Amino acid sequence: MRPTRFTLYADLSARIATILHGLFPMVEEYSIDESFVFLPDSAPIAELERQCIYARERILSWTGVPVSVGISTTKTLAKVAVKLAKKTPSGVMSIVADTSRNTVLKTFPIGDIWGIGRKLSAKLPAYGINTALELAERDPIEIRRKFSVTLAYTIQELNGISCFTVDTAPKPAKSLMCTESYHEAIGESEVLLERLRALSARAGTQLRKQREVAGGMGVFVRGDRFHKERGFLALQEMTTFAPPTANTPTLTKFVEDSIGNLFVPGSLVKRAGVFLFDLMPEAHRQYGLFENPDQQKIEKDDRAMKAIDSIERKWGQKKRTFLEIKV
Repeated sequence: MRPTRFTLYADLSARIATILHGLFPMVEEYSIDESFVFLPDSAPIAELERQCIYARERILSWTGVPVSVGISTTKTLAKVAVKLAKKTPSGVMSIVADTSRNTVLKTFPIGDIWGIGRKLSAKLPAYGINTALELAERDPIEIRRKFSVTLAYTIQELNGISCFTVDTAPKPAKSLMCTESYHEAIGESEVLLERLRALSARAGTQLRKQREVAGGMGVFVRGDRFHKERGFLALQEMTTFAPPTANTPTLTKFVEDSIGNLFVPGSLVKRAGVFLFDLMPEAHRQYGLFENPDQQKIEKDDRAMKAIDSIERKWGQKKRTFLEIKV
């Protein structure tokens, strides 16, 4: 088992998204490792495939990350195509014509369809639905009555009728979380405090990147369930900020104040994290009815954080940590 590197994943995801936005007019960043791109219907399929191969080669050249591309008339069919594209030399697969669609869906497992989870895929065989084609041939009205409207939409999507549009302006998240899992459990409070400081700094950086502030913060630690003889930890501390903030020293101070309640001597910590909640745009920062915020101090802190973020972008996180200590 190796520790995850979410900061690296997020950075690569942002770089890939930037490349896609530079090549295509409409891009939906669906998740950290997946995006939907809208392509014009009037373009020949050969031209669309050429564009996607070019985009794939540019992403590989600029980031070193190989990607797969699925082309079709709906999101669900594009998800089917992208699964098959992983097995092709070009990494690009298109499903457009009815004959090719039916050929693919005939052998495509029902459990691999986008939006169909394990519980639903276990129920569908009882209704004679084992493949994507068998689902596509069902009556959407009947399926909606027995299951859900989402599954009825999936049937139409499998038949080339678009029901899930490309969302280029997703709703902003209401919370932000940064976590770590440790290959070697942490058994010292000083080491745990250092990791939580780094997590709070990362969360603050991401929050400022989104131009948001947080109304509250939580910190949690989880123990090693395989060594319960040393005490299994499942502890959490929370607070609210007045006024809402994205100031890293404020976040790390709460971590420092909470460490005494988050670590039990003799215990082992396998996972830790911080989460920020009640997020709001920094330009619309809300204050309590009886609060009298020091606006000059808030503006001074914001300028300091912008300066540190600028230095971090140029020199990296190690330089940022050094400067935070100096500040």
